[in-house]
Amino acid sequence: MKVLVLGSGGREHALIHALARSPSVHRLYACPGNDGMKGLCACIPFSSNADLVRFARENVDLNVVGSSRFVEEGTVDALMTAGVPVLGPAADAGRIETSKAFASSFLVKHNVPSPMTQIVANRAEAERFLTENPWVKAVKCDGFSRGQGVLLVDTPQQAREAVESLLKKHGPPVVLQERLTGVECSYSILTDGNQWVSFSSSREYRRAQDGETGPTTGGMGSVCPFFGVTPELDDRIRNRIVMPVVNGLKEDKLIYRGFLSLHMILTASGPKVLEINARLGDPETQSILARFRGNLATLLMDCALGRLDATGSEVAFGRNSAVSVVLARKGYPDDDSLEPRIGKLDELVDTTQFHSGSTWLDNEQRFSFRGGRLVTLSAIGESQGEARRKCYADLSRLVLENVVFRKDIGEEE
Repeated sequence: MKVLVLGSGGREHALIHALARSPSVHRLYACPGNDGMKGLCACIPFSSNADLVRFARENVDLNVVGSSRFVEEGTVDALMTAGVPVLGPAADAGRIETSKAFASSFLVKHNVPSPMTQIVANRAEAERFLTENPWVKAVKCDGFSRGQGVLLVDTPQQAREAVESLLKKHGPPVVLQERLTGVECSYSILTDGNQWVSFSSSREYRRAQDGETGPTTGGMGSVCPFFGVTPELDDRIRNRIVMPVVNGLKEDKLIYRGFLSLHMILTASGPKVLEINARLGDPETQSILARFRGNLATLLMDCALGRLDATGSEVAFGRNSAVSVVLARKGYPDDDSLEPRIGKLDELVDTTQFHSGSTWLDNEQRFSFRGGRLVTLSAIGESQGEARRKCYADLSRLVLENVVFRKDIGEEE
């Protein structure tokens, strides 16, 4: 099987790494990919949907969407129209991630537990609603914002200022929500729109600094599975959240074949969905797929062809745990002016490295990096504690300049 992964970050590198272990795969491509992946796949540039479709028709058996960019820009639709097997939602169904207003309305319509929500189109609507509803403590932009489109507030006046800021920066609509208390985690599945299989629970660490402090980022680390999801809670999530979401997609005639990552908060009254990602999260993917031991390519092809109940569509996770720690540019997410350097990546012992937008500099024999998140290190162990020790032991072997990472990923609370 020849497989093309669409994207260039750590998530896509983890997908490439897992697909490379599939016995049915004999050729891997990434578009656009990055130089950290090149030992596993061929990287091809993206020029247009038409060129990509032409390449896929001639060279690829299965296309796997990592980055939401390819949903938003109609690439998935173009591949589907051309009859090329693709794992990823059409743009219409992809709105479940790319539009928070759409996702909030979907969750309410299908009776999925979620925060109290109001969607407003302008400043005047927001003013009227906030005057009568002081419970609003979270203000969100509608579209994709790389994890930085959510503002937490304490007073109606702060909420008004947040609305003003997001309208100016992102445009309407704006989503107003209550702020819930609890531990956040994710539950990921693979679905062909009819059947679904679990890809485990996980936890992402979103804040830049230890102790979940500092600004919100795209993710500074992850663990899988999340120890807070007990077998009883897992059953509740499946019955009250996963099944209504999958059935809702089918009821609304939304064509969906791919991963869904349900980002939740575990409240005193039960789990509630904060948002839905139309793909595995980053850096959750790195931890989830580190534990995966099945034939990923065959499973994804079954999903893309709408036959997840076919023979061989079983998900194989061991009883081990995974911990992933993100190395980020010093100043992330607010300042990208410093040039980071990471030395001795070739001396890692117990971890796998996943690159986010790296470029190999031949003349200097090192990687350069673009963006805030640079490399993720992932380790597995018989327990979360063992995986954590392996990950941080390898981190201590690196020579870092203008690079930061959290030191508390995987600490059990």
